[in-house]
Amino acid sequence: MTATDLPAPLVPADVDLRGLPFMPLDVNRLRDSDLAIEASGDEFRAAVLLWCASWNQVPAGSLPNNDQAMAAYAGFGRDVKGWKKVAAGALRGFVECSDGRLYHPVVAEKAIDAWAQRVEHREKTANETERKRKEREDRARMFDVLREAGQVLAWNTPTSTLRAAVAELESGDESRASHAPVTRTGHAPGTAKRGTGKGEGEGEGLEPPVVPLGDQSQGQPAKKPAARAKPEGSRAKPKKPLQMPFLMTPEMLAWAKEKAPAVNLDRETERFCDYWTGTGKPMADWPSTWRNWMRRAQDDIERRGGGGSGGRPPGAPGDTSWIEEDDGV
Repeated sequence: MTATDLPAPLVPADVDLRGLPFMPLDVNRLRDSDLAIEASGDEFRAAVLLWCASWNQVPAGSLPNNDQAMAAYAGFGRDVKGWKKVAAGALRGFVECSDGRLYHPVVAEKAIDAWAQRVEHREKTANETERKRKEREDRARMFDVLREAGQVLAWNTPTSTLRAAVAELESGDESRASHAPVTRTGHAPGTAKRGTGKGEGEGEGLEPPVVPLGDQSQGQPAKKPAARAKPEGSRAKPKKPLQMPFLMTPEMLAWAKEKAPAVNLDRETERFCDYWTGTGKPMADWPSTWRNWMRRAQDDIERRGGGGSGGRPPGAPGDTSWIEEDDGV
């Protein structure tokens, strides 16, 4: 029989399962097979060893058609004569194909299934590697965008938080660009806050007059000036806990450059966030609270001779009582 008369290989030439130690075994199929019923012990042992050897051949599920190699795979070492005594029974089921190798149909079937799983796993691994690479590049780009806008975030900031910060920054730029400058017309200079002439102290935007002090000579008690009237509909600014991430705006950075030049902003801002998120105390104006923190840190540096890049707030060493002072916000 020539090579052209032999069947095509049962497994594609690129199926390589080397490094995959597990080979599935259909126990019911093996138990009921002619090999298990008719083969001798030596033949059965050699057959199973040949199946195992074929699993890590290329293509998987095949063996070289060579007695010396098969003797070694079957556990006979260099004893080729001993191998030939059991070869007929041990090779039960193997067929020679046009590439000159021996294939076992059942092992070939299992090898093709395992190869499909290996290819799928490699594709998933490659896709995940590519996804992580793109995410690293995207994170680097977003950090650069935020840094140029004066927002310095921690290196381990979640990607979702970075995307939200960039989206907020970009939406803010678009909204500022979409509005033309606002101009006011129709008012003479100095009349913007004048009332409508409804009566003394009743005009819109006018402050109520100060009540005159009582006549002390007549024994009348002195009266305090009337409290300033609040504009109609005004309310106190609500207080709320510090929201993370806390971002330094360009205005805050410019202020710090002028008012707190010796302070390590990243380090002190991290302390600032750790303290206020730990206490959970609400404030009405967090940028103002941040400026006050940096101002105290600058004072502390100057009091200690200007050394260091930021230190504890003013007071005795270790004193943090100033933090609890009411900043009016």
